[in-house]
Amino acid sequence: MIAELDALPPGEALFDMDGTLITNDIAEACLRGIDRMGHRNRVTEKASSVFAAYQAVLDYREQCRFAALALGGLRIGQVEELVDAALDAGECAPVREVCELAHWVALRHRVWLLTGSPEVVGRIMADRLGIRHVRGIRLRLAGDRLLPETFGILTCDEGKVEASWAMTGRIPVFAIGDTAHDLPLLRHARVARTVGAIAGKEFPALV
Repeated sequence: MIAELDALPPGEALFDMDGTLITNDIAEACLRGIDRMGHRNRVTEKASSVFAAYQAVLDYREQCRFAALALGGLRIGQVEELVDAALDAGECAPVREVCELAHWVALRHRVWLLTGSPEVVGRIMADRLGIRHVRGIRLRLAGDRLLPETFGILTCDEGKVEASWAMTGRIPVFAIGDTAHDLPLLRHARVARTVGAIAGKEFPALV
């Protein structure tokens, strides 16, 4: 499907999630679900709307962090319910062409879902998409309960490049994303494709 990949030895292929593998932003859908269930923690306790508080964070990296911290206090099963509710309601859905590409690429390369969303959300979504390897913003755990504490690399903007090195120790053979926040990662890969807002602007569009 992408001729340049055939010339490369087996390696790492990195797929953005929100807006790339799936429509819209599943972490944002989860925040709306948190508002519906009335969940709060020490980070969000003063917010009348967690989603509105998230939207008010102007720095993109801190906005990504906030979306993860807002899950603190929930059990992993509750996050799974939020993800499935968003899918059932049509707030997000798999993008057929990109998912098909991921499964084709996986025949030769190791496919990763690399996201600026919380890793717990990414893992649940990856399970629905048939992707094994996942990296996102990590939250500490107490048993199966998430804590409102992030740790490790903040996997957005340049952080995706840093995470890529930490995950694999080598330059990825392929990367795909949908916004300017993915461009550092796309520039880091040997072959890159784009969808969404940046489709065809710096790297070829997938479709």
